[in-house]
Amino acid sequence: MGVGGTEQVISQLLSNLDQDKFTCEVGCIDGFVGLLGEKLKSAGTEFHVFNRRPGFDLALVKAIRKTLQEGHFDAVHCHQYTPWVYGNLAALFTGVKVVFTEHGRFHPDTWSWKRRMVNPVLGWFTHSIVAISAATARALAQYEWFSKKQIEVIYNGLEPSGIAGSQRETRHRLGIPEGARVFGTIARFDPIKNIPMMINAFRKVNEINPETRLLLVGDGSERNMLETMVSDAGLQEKVIFTGYQRDTAQFMSLIDIYLLTSYSEGTSMTLLEAMSSGTSCIVTRVGGNVEIIEHNFNGLVVDSDDTENLTHWMLELISNPHLGSKLGKEAVNVFNQRFSVDTMAENYSNTYNRVLGITS
Repeated sequence: MGVGGTEQVISQLLSNLDQDKFTCEVGCIDGFVGLLGEKLKSAGTEFHVFNRRPGFDLALVKAIRKTLQEGHFDAVHCHQYTPWVYGNLAALFTGVKVVFTEHGRFHPDTWSWKRRMVNPVLGWFTHSIVAISAATARALAQYEWFSKKQIEVIYNGLEPSGIAGSQRETRHRLGIPEGARVFGTIARFDPIKNIPMMINAFRKVNEINPETRLLLVGDGSERNMLETMVSDAGLQEKVIFTGYQRDTAQFMSLIDIYLLTSYSEGTSMTLLEAMSSGTSCIVTRVGGNVEIIEHNFNGLVVDSDDTENLTHWMLELISNPHLGSKLGKEAVNVFNQRFSVDTMAENYSNTYNRVLGITS
């Protein structure tokens, strides 16, 4: 298991499903459990680790099938496309029900002839297809050739983490001056996250408000490029790279204004975390973002690569604390109403019950 949003959803589900009704185990197809998996193992979750080989791995299908049969599983919940292909094939004619959740899309989204032929067939043997946003559901129908009637939307949910450690100590360690307003994001440094957009906007903001800081929590393939970009702009003392952090709560607590400038999003777990703590959020008008954030109600929305508008709203939130407070309060209300972990767990429980023919 990695440490992204998909894995967080799995972890939240395992912790919040009714254990009197459901006994859950985890299968990892790529040969490792990972940090989050080790944490779940220590809490008592049983893991089955498989080693997927390059290309189509028929042996993996057989191994998963054997595990499903020997464990007398009633259902297999496949998260993301590749696990669904293998889990679906493994479950064929075993009586094991198949649930598939698609957690995100590529940018730009495309379709292939292979998937056009394969997906409708495998979809016939899938008992529930879940999208984490309406935008993801539309993409599954348009690019993956699944029947719209098969797809349901279950938004990700989150159990807010407590604030870890002393905020004053963390600010001092990171070199953030007292009173400095902090913009930030917690993300994988990948092209789809479009972090250069926020760096370009922050450069303009910092020219007007030199005491501001930009906190970038995470790591990834673009880190070296981003660090070079910051250096070239002369912002080394103003933009803070923390690297990958297993516990992000202490860093989220430092962020006054959360930025999410992705080209594509399903239901961002870090956005939900920011909302749950009442942090003002600015997001791009893509995917599930606009299903979560209503502009000027519980956050602010800008177009992708519209650096000028992003800069405008960043400056507006600095100069207008009343607006930030209003947006933050409504963000908490929306989170509690629609995106709590209890809501997500209840929705998945209903799906499992329907698939298994259980009436409550």
